[in-house]
Amino acid sequence: MALTKRQQEFLTCIFEQYLKHRNPVHYTTVAKRLGVSKWTAYDMLKRLGEAGYLSSHYGVKEKGNPGRSQLFYTPTSKLKQLMEEDAGKQEDWLAWRQLLVNSVKKLQSATGCSGHDQIEELLTLLPEAKGSIMYCACLIALFVAYIKVFNEQGMRLVRQVIDLIKKPEQRLALFSGTIVGILSRDPVTGTTTGGKDGMMASFINNFHQHLAGIDLKQHRLLAGFLSDLLQAVS
Repeated sequence: MALTKRQQEFLTCIFEQYLKHRNPVHYTTVAKRLGVSKWTAYDMLKRLGEAGYLSSHYGVKEKGNPGRSQLFYTPTSKLKQLMEEDAGKQEDWLAWRQLLVNSVKKLQSATGCSGHDQIEELLTLLPEAKGSIMYCACLIALFVAYIKVFNEQGMRLVRQVIDLIKKPEQRLALFSGTIVGILSRDPVTGTTTGGKDGMMASFINNFHQHLAGIDLKQHRLLAGFLSDLLQAVS
């Protein structure tokens, strides 16, 4: 079962509530936390239970309460494994993000060939990227470094254009389109990276292919990363 973003939100909510209180979670608690009706929460948690992420049982909401039994949910080992994998991915992303930011920051004090060296460094990192979001982040850093080194006027244009767009997916698309426009108007020749226009065009194509495979949350992460990079070289 491929989880939707909405299903992931429900699973994250119930997992966090379970960790916080160390008790099975009633579906009305999830409903209140997510701002949905109790019937919506009930139906969603029932489906997620059938998929193996939750186990359910009936009990009383408060100890000693003689009222009727109610339905509670507990994370299964399948959900715990999923959350551990997500936490690991988050740690990997933060480390990768910082590595790229630090590399691009070096361009502030780079001169001459040292700027080219930073581009080469980013190129060597590409094969180490794990998954689409890390690959896209490395390409964003490469594009920013490329324009910073070879076309400072183009960098100002990138900043101006990006500031006009708020939606993350549109911001990333406009960013890559601006990079294409800058390269087409002012191709760089005679350098180890700039002379290979076909390589940069291939990277742009790869960027869009990988963007198509990530969700809105990851688009937001990349858009924030892009803003930080532009700030780092301002």
